[in-house]
Amino acid sequence: MRFIITLLLIGLISFSIAHAEPTQNPKKVAVLVSSYGEEGRENLSYDLEELAQAYLVLHDNGVSIDILSPKGGAVLVKNNKDDLAYIKRFKTETPALNQLASTIATKDAVTQSYDGVLVIGGNGAMFDLPKDKATQNLLTHFAQNDRPMAAVCHGPAALVNIRLGDGSYFVAGKKVNAFTNLEEQAFGGDVINQLPFLLEDKLNENGAKFVSNAPMLPYIAVDKNLITAQNPGAVAKATEALLAKMGVEIKARKPYKDEATLLLISQARDAGSYLIDIAIKTQPELYDLNYMALYGFYAYDLAQKKSDKLKELEIMETIDNYFEHPMYQAKLIKAQMEQGFQSKAESGFDKFKLAYPEHQLLEQLDALVNKQP
Repeated sequence: MRFIITLLLIGLISFSIAHAEPTQNPKKVAVLVSSYGEEGRENLSYDLEELAQAYLVLHDNGVSIDILSPKGGAVLVKNNKDDLAYIKRFKTETPALNQLASTIATKDAVTQSYDGVLVIGGNGAMFDLPKDKATQNLLTHFAQNDRPMAAVCHGPAALVNIRLGDGSYFVAGKKVNAFTNLEEQAFGGDVINQLPFLLEDKLNENGAKFVSNAPMLPYIAVDKNLITAQNPGAVAKATEALLAKMGVEIKARKPYKDEATLLLISQARDAGSYLIDIAIKTQPELYDLNYMALYGFYAYDLAQKKSDKLKELEIMETIDNYFEHPMYQAKLIKAQMEQGFQSKAESGFDKFKLAYPEHQLLEQLDALVNKQP
């Protein structure tokens, strides 16, 4: 009897081992950054904020990460945004800084070991990623084998020259998003004349179906296994979209403040600025008023159509209820006058005079509002 029981136990153990869940190796992503930036040309580097947000999303979802660059070795690490919570966490609670001190050269990367690739933006991506042979070979392998790829902001520059086996451009006929011409003209003034091309123009030239949101607002285009994002506000969600393509079960997370702020504005632009009022009155800790004001300050001038200008003006007026700065108030008064809202502009000017009685713009605004010759 004891012998039979022993045999049964051995059989049960063997059955359990044979039918146990197989050990899952973690998914692995190649995160590609530009090597171009260095001391003296920091504005032509990769974007550290984009890298930090993407890296933390991958890290928190248990994904193994390699940081690659065309040259390999140490790349520039900026310190100008160290006050941001996610930058602090990226630098102090992950191995990212060690990896940035010794990035893997793309010529040394074992392409087949990666389940996905993520291309980080920043102006530097326009210079070396589209031209470096090893980098292009790695990305071409992913493109020709239809494996998950994501590129954010200026990152799609790495894809513009890739061709498939039939000689056609990889981006041809695909829905693609990236940093737009309007954004480049508004925010790239210090480098725009140095850029080898404008990304939106080059993608269109090579047959892409370019899609985008309004300047500064997040947008992500997904075309099969290709994910492209417009600007820094879309990076975290684009990384999650890449994980979804890789079959990773994505953990819920609290959005980064700048991400949440721009998403809120995007929703308010479509549904009405009352959403901003509700959000700030109910959960103000989730949003960054400086980012809101930055959007309000630029968006009206960047709007191309009258209907869009009116939308941006409404959002600008709503933000004005929560943010005080003379340059912002002056910009708002000018926009109200341009759109024919005389009484609003007069009221705003009265407040401006009380708040900033010595401001250099006072005389100019007085002439504008009161139409002095």
